This record gives sequence, C-alpha cells and structure tokens, in this order.
Amino acid sequence: MRRRALATTVAISSTLVAACGVSGEGELQRIGSDNLAGLDQTTTTSSTTTTTIPPSTTMVVVVSPTSDETTTTIATETVQLYFLDGNRLVDISINLAGAPSVSRVIAALEAGPPTDEVGIGLQTLLPPRLITSVAESGAGFATVDLASGPFEGIQPRDQRLAIAQIVLTLTRRPGIGQVQFTLDGEPLALPGRDNVQTVPGALVSRNDYQSLLLEPNAETETTPEPTSPTTPPSSEPPNT
Repeated sequence: MRRRALATTVAISSTLVAACGVSGEGELQRIGSDNLAGLDQTTTTSSTTTTTIPPSTTMVVVVSPTSDETTTTIATETVQLYFLDGNRLVDISINLAGAPSVSRVIAALEAGPPTDEVGIGLQTLLPPRLITSVAESGAGFATVDLASGPFEGIQPRDQRLAIAQIVLTLTRRPGIGQVQFTLDGEPLALPGRDNVQTVPGALVSRNDYQSLLLEPNAETETTPEPTSPTTPPSSEPPNT
C-alpha cells in the first residue's frame, strides 16, 4: 500500500511540473490559456443584502398656550355731553379713558352725537373747528375761544343753543361753575338768559340756559348759602 501511494504522489508531482512548463534546462515556459482547463476563470460570489426600511414617522408638535394671561384694565370716567333733540337740549353719558381734561371733553362734544343707539335722533349745532381752545382758570370758571368764521356761520337763532351746548357740558365738570367766551381772542358778547345779549366777556352759568333743556326742572343748580358767624350762648342767667 505504501509503495502504491508513493507512486501516485510521484505521478501527480510530475504532472504539475510538466504543466508549469519547466524544461530540463531550468527555464520557465508560459502556459497557454488552453492548458488551464478553466482554471483561469474568476469565480464571483455575489452577496445580496436586504435592508428593511421602517415606515416614515411624522412627529406632531403640540404647543399648549400658556395659562399666564395678562389682563389690562383701563380706567374710564363717565362724562355728560349735550346735544339737540328737536329744539331742546338733552344730555347723554359716554366713557372717556383716564381722567379726561376739559379739552378732551370738548373734543368729544365737537365730534357730534355717538353713532350707536344712544345718539339716534340727536344733532349738534357746533360746526367743525369752532372751538380753538378751552382753559380752566382755577377760580371756578373756564374760558372758551371761538373761531370767528365757524361761529358766524351759525344762524343767529341757533347761536344761543350752540353756546348752551358748550356751557352745559363744561359746567358738568368738577370745579367749573361758569364760562366766558372770546372770539379770536377778543371778549365776546353772546345771547344769555332769556336771549338777552350779555356784555363782552361776561360769565354765564347753567342757570342762563336751563330753560333750553328738554326737561328744564330735571337739573337744578344749587349755590351754597354764605355762612354767618354764630353767637355763642351766654352763660349769664336771663333777666327776669
């Protein structure tokens, strides 16, 4: 058995040497491709990789509103304005922000009746840009300056009602009991009580225009009575 295996090994080795083309002179010979019997073929091993892609995920971000809400309270003050209802004057109440000055109150009066249901049927006799300025004196009265052009455009029969709108509105403000008028800076004579013309620059009050109200007795102006000094009681017994 050993001799047969050895002979087989020698035979295989001889074959490989012959295939490599080694001559007896020790030179290497190139082996043709025909003699390789397919040994020159490259075997390619392909590998297929399967990748599983997970379905896309949509992230929904929900933003919750903060519960800390700031509430701002704006202080307002109720003021009374006077407008024409037929041929009489009536007062309406509106709210103005803050503590309104007399200028803001007069500006609201000049703007005319409100457009909501409160102002339905009301009119004004004050033309635009009639009042150029209004100032408090600090002594219980206000001075109103009128522009001559708009004032002269008011019909003479309506001038007293127009003046009454201003006087009645201003004397509803704290600290104002009377009003005087100027025309382009000059003292103005105007129709006062019973439509009697006043002297230029005269002070007028609510009482001068009370009769023009729709309900004349609805508003009354009270003037404090002057106080007189009182005599302390005597400690002496009465005479008999």
